[in-house]
Amino acid sequence: MTSATGAARVSVMMVTEDAPLEQLVRELHATVLPSASITTRTLSLAPASDADIAIVDQGVRGLSAVTAVQEVRARGYAGGVILLATAECDPSMDQRLLALGPARCVARAELATALPRALAELSARPDLGDELGPIQKELRRTQQLVAMGETTARIQHTLNNPLTALLAEAQLLEMEDLADEHRAAVKRMIELCRRLVVMVRGLDSGTG
Repeated sequence: MTSATGAARVSVMMVTEDAPLEQLVRELHATVLPSASITTRTLSLAPASDADIAIVDQGVRGLSAVTAVQEVRARGYAGGVILLATAECDPSMDQRLLALGPARCVARAELATALPRALAELSARPDLGDELGPIQKELRRTQQLVAMGETTARIQHTLNNPLTALLAEAQLLEMEDLADEHRAAVKRMIELCRRLVVMVRGLDSGTG
């Protein structure tokens, strides 16, 4: 889609009647697709559209996942569809949706992490042209940040517990009647453990 200034711009149509869900998607869009325009329509007002991507809420009228997409297709929309499923997407869901055209299934519970990935996959369609280059880069960057955050959380969990236990053991050992050289060694162990604990806790903020 082209703006009034002549610059190519991605347009997104959201089909939902859930105001809180609409607000959440808009907030995600502001982060991962800041240059995209987004409009919201109810299912009955979602006819053929020139939107590049449609985000369809399965919760509209309590429809089944496939039926929700069929309803949008029946109104003439042929672009990429992201279905916001009310339950977990089973492995065969994307295949059933693909029979109706380019589509991806995203579970509501995984919206924050799965929506950027689905947007990146659908925006890679060749018919959208070069205008999506910067947006795809931003989406990839967002996905990388999410992956880094998940990796950091795993590292913190893996290292923090044994470090804390080791520190506690060293502090107990320090209370024993030790020779001076052994006491000095234990003090060094305690200091190193404390430094490692602080470094691990600082991983997510980049202060480590």
